[in-house]
Amino acid sequence: MEKIILALFIILSSCFWGSVMDFSEQDIKDNENEVFNSSFENGEFDPLKLPDNWFLLEDTSKHVIWDSENPHTGSKSLKIEHPKDKINIISDAFPVDADYVYYSRLFVKTNYNSNQSITIRFLAFDAKGKRVSKFSNSGLPKQDWAQIDITSGFLKSTARFGRIIISIPRKSDKIYWLDDIESYAVYRIQK
Repeated sequence: MEKIILALFIILSSCFWGSVMDFSEQDIKDNENEVFNSSFENGEFDPLKLPDNWFLLEDTSKHVIWDSENPHTGSKSLKIEHPKDKINIISDAFPVDADYVYYSRLFVKTNYNSNQSITIRFLAFDAKGKRVSKFSNSGLPKQDWAQIDITSGFLKSTARFGRIIISIPRKSDKIYWLDDIESYAVYRIQK
């Protein structure tokens, strides 16, 4: 009997969460992207520095290049060459509303199909800068541009701003390109 109740609970909860938490490209149509400089187009172009509104957690800048040869959209992307350590690329903070669900995505490609995952994280912080919510999802990059996305909802009520973090694995024989790292408020949770 317990197994039947547990199975019923799982089925019912997956129906609820699936209908609230499954968002896609069509849900962002006409919505504003919250991430500043999400396509790496802004700033005085210098391959040896990061685009405006982006920074690295570690001192791995010699492996991260602002690239103008392989964009997904626009004229620039971020190229990560032969990372000998894990690299975390972090967006500038953007305002969030705890009553909304956010759909975030990035586009990534690599020099050859990978068995190492790229991780996208959506972090929400309170007014004092304390992290109050964290969501993550991973995907495998391919030789063509591939999308990795994440839906983040039911943020703590104290959430005031968010950041997107992209984690690149240590893989000294790989080259990765990132572009169009975006986040959209797609659904207002009714209370």
